Amino acid sequence: MRRLFFSQLLFLPFLALAVAQTSPSDSAIHAEHLQPAGERYEVEVPDTLDLAERARLAVHGLTSFLNAGAGYAPYGHTYFNANPPYLSDMAGGPPNWGKIADSLLLARVMCGSEENLDVDAKTLRGMLASPWMNMNPVAPTPLSVAMQALMNLNQLAPNSNLRDIIAGIQAKHIEVAKQEGGKAWYNDSPPDTNATALGVNGYWLRVFIQGRAMRVLTRWSALNNDTEGLAFTGRLAEYLVDPLFWQGEVEPKVVAGADHAHFNGHHHSYTQALLGLLAYANAVNDARLREFVRAGYEYMRCLGIARIGLFGEGCTTGDMVQLATQLSLCGAGDYWDDVDQYVRNHLAELQITDAARLRAAVEQMPRDTRGKNDTTQGPFDTQNESRDNVVERNVGVFFSDSTHPTLIPEHCLLYTICCTGNCTPAMYLAWKSIVSCENGHAQVNLLLNRASAWLDVDSYLPFEGKVVVRNKTAQSLSVRMPGWVHTPSVKADINGAAASTHWLGRYLVFPAIQAGDTITISFPVAGSEERYTLKWRQSEFWKESTNPGPAWEADPEPLVLTCRFRGNTLVEISPRAAGPGLPLYQREEMTATAAPMKKVTRYIAPLLPDW
Repeated sequence: MRRLFFSQLLFLPFLALAVAQTSPSDSAIHAEHLQPAGERYEVEVPDTLDLAERARLAVHGLTSFLNAGAGYAPYGHTYFNANPPYLSDMAGGPPNWGKIADSLLLARVMCGSEENLDVDAKTLRGMLASPWMNMNPVAPTPLSVAMQALMNLNQLAPNSNLRDIIAGIQAKHIEVAKQEGGKAWYNDSPPDTNATALGVNGYWLRVFIQGRAMRVLTRWSALNNDTEGLAFTGRLAEYLVDPLFWQGEVEPKVVAGADHAHFNGHHHSYTQALLGLLAYANAVNDARLREFVRAGYEYMRCLGIARIGLFGEGCTTGDMVQLATQLSLCGAGDYWDDVDQYVRNHLAELQITDAARLRAAVEQMPRDTRGKNDTTQGPFDTQNESRDNVVERNVGVFFSDSTHPTLIPEHCLLYTICCTGNCTPAMYLAWKSIVSCENGHAQVNLLLNRASAWLDVDSYLPFEGKVVVRNKTAQSLSVRMPGWVHTPSVKADINGAAASTHWLGRYLVFPAIQAGDTITISFPVAGSEERYTLKWRQSEFWKESTNPGPAWEADPEPLVLTCRFRGNTLVEISPRAAGPGLPLYQREEMTATAAPMKKVTRYIAPLLPDW
């Protein structure tokens, strides 16, 4: 498996090339500062997709699937295609430790859950004390992702010791980089020509490492007005936009694909590269680089079925949510409908939310086996593997398979920790972007449930075309209507009386609102039946590349899926794959026309990390 190979690739240079890093101490992590301290209140709301509730489940999984005997390090893989299922591969877990710690911090901000709260400090301290906090000069990604978590922790609970650790990580990134001719880079390995089942090939390692480092280094430099740090990140960007890395598998004769971020290879690596480039472009206001990223995002949308966020692997679904959100926030495009359809569909489907349903799938799996895709040999390793309560411990984490639209088949019924570390932050960024407020003007970008200090959004979609905004402090309001809404059919009232509004693009604008106002927006729910062709086969492993390899051939009669939507929500899909595995999109209840209601405790965090 690629994840196992990648972790081994990273581990070996660490042994020979480790560079001493600032020794962290317990003084950098204060358990009391990790206590959620936001406002809570009980309300009755529509029982529709609620990302804060999904975050509550994520907190459970992110704190339960760790290895308490190894400093609360994350396991690398979970195999549900064995009965009983098991957690395994410690080599794959610690390199991604920062992603899991970061995901945990963000999920608690979203929901305020206090479940297993004592674990947070333990896993953060374990991460700081691990050998992975040493710098690998050719593959610094484990330290890059740890730096991301530490920056968010420092935003939530500022600490001088923590700042020193982060600054030391930044300094090591700069110190070990190779620099020449105005460019800087970490890895110059030759292109990967392995024909793997996942389709991982090309310059994936170079662009992945570069993009991951750029994101955190840009953010830290921007937060600290560090012009020298930004200048270094600019040299990383100069290397990353080299046409060598941006060549499509095929191009029309008149198309210069390298100018438009076309690529051939591992898509998660390239989406990470685009995220790194976008972070830098926004920090220095480089409009040309933003356009490069936007073009690359559009190119990536051609893979799989973008309508539902199916892009091959879970990491890429998470990355595409982040790219669409960030491009929309910076004004490089209006991709809010993309965010909405990715989140409502495959991002939501990839999260494990129902233990009973997963247990039923596991019961179909072969007994007395580690799983068909596990390369581990020898007896069961009780120190680094676990069969204890595996299904329940993983509720809230994300599957890796984003290739099969109706059934995750037996050979893919597992996950690698990497995808949970990308999907959870994607969920956070989408949730954070539902509503914003500046100078008294609130803007709602997504018609999803959200509590905030400025206003609350109650969404009745997809059951009903109805959104209720309960104002707290905003003085004016704009609400974006999805692209499927026929704007002349929209009606709005404030406290039951017809509202004075106007349109600005897709945004319905309320020029004056008062604290305590209830704004109700209603519109017909548009239904559609759409067909999409998928060239990947159900019998294949999940795919992670635009080019699955020289031996791969598309099905001469590729699958044509009929998809029925209510708005942007997929409610029915056919034909459905048969065989053992976990069925997806079992959404019969979403065809109802009245939203169910529920009582919930809403939580508002006092501070939202930038991410």
